Amino acid sequence: MATINFAGNTYAGEVLEDLLVYTAKGNETYEAGLVHVKPGIQKRYVLPHIQLGSIIQDNKPTPTSAEGAANDDTGFNQYKLSERYLDPQGFMVYLEFNPRDFEEYWRFAQPEGPLVFRELAPEVQSKMLRLLLDKKDQYINDCIWCGKKGGVSASITGPANGTQLGGATAAGLMKYFDGALARVLANFKAQAAFDAGTATDDEKNEVASGRVILAGSAEFKDGKDVEDALYAIWMKTPAHVRKSKKLKFVMGWDVWDMYDQYLTTQKDFKYVENPDVNKRTFKGKQIVVIDGLPESTIFFGKFSTDQDSCLWMAIDYSTDEESVKVERLQANSEMYFFQMRMKMDINLVRPGELVVWTPYANA
Repeated sequence: MATINFAGNTYAGEVLEDLLVYTAKGNETYEAGLVHVKPGIQKRYVLPHIQLGSIIQDNKPTPTSAEGAANDDTGFNQYKLSERYLDPQGFMVYLEFNPRDFEEYWRFAQPEGPLVFRELAPEVQSKMLRLLLDKKDQYINDCIWCGKKGGVSASITGPANGTQLGGATAAGLMKYFDGALARVLANFKAQAAFDAGTATDDEKNEVASGRVILAGSAEFKDGKDVEDALYAIWMKTPAHVRKSKKLKFVMGWDVWDMYDQYLTTQKDFKYVENPDVNKRTFKGKQIVVIDGLPESTIFFGKFSTDQDSCLWMAIDYSTDEESVKVERLQANSEMYFFQMRMKMDINLVRPGELVVWTPYANA
């Protein structure tokens, strides 16, 4: 049983058990089955990739060593090894509060006896923690898609008045690790450098792991634009990938609302009546609508909680006893604090099987 450190005592119960699961998986992206979570990663997790180039050639009575020699330029007779990494970055949830400000709402939990000996009841802890988690989970979900290590960068452009990668959410700055879109843009940048012959070793490694496919970059003005983008994404999807049952379109509510209205009101043949919601599929593939995605952006790939997902998340916590602290701020104070220390990172596993439409770009 996991525990909460509380005022020098130990409280064991369902509160922290729920909390640890909620921290790891309690965001909309995970609940929609879009990301594989790798727990317990303290420093770095390596995702190795291997690819074999062309191996077929003409018959020769006696092949020589030249027939089996690798060619770096063409990839002939060569295993290409590359690595992708999950490097969890640390951040903290911290909140101070005075329980006396809230005691009227939990009269059932108000202890009896001298005021100096009163302690915060476990039931109150549970309510306060849930309020804290609502904000924290919104932050994690937003960071999965819009995080940018180091914060907002002038090297990334996007829609006017749109979400800034690495910018602020209602819970804080998304600056601790790169989210999915930042990873996509880093892949695009590496592709450009590689094609220009100016790639660094890191950029060569990025390209060797696969090239994310860009289907288009225009901002959506209406549902017709969204439909055209879906067709463009589908046509750009590699033929060997299309049959996968785990392929999903992922978009935000702004994009879906345009498309849904278009299907209902603008099409010559109405799919559904106005009070109904259109079926969230395209070409037989599920459309998943979640909060937190950048504007005019659609992802299409294998999104699941399994290891074959194209999106992975690494997480790490301290020991159970230290994961969540609920204690007095100091011995002579009636103030309390909540503290959680987390480490997290996001990366793309198979970039070559991911198709993206986004107006965000490298400056």
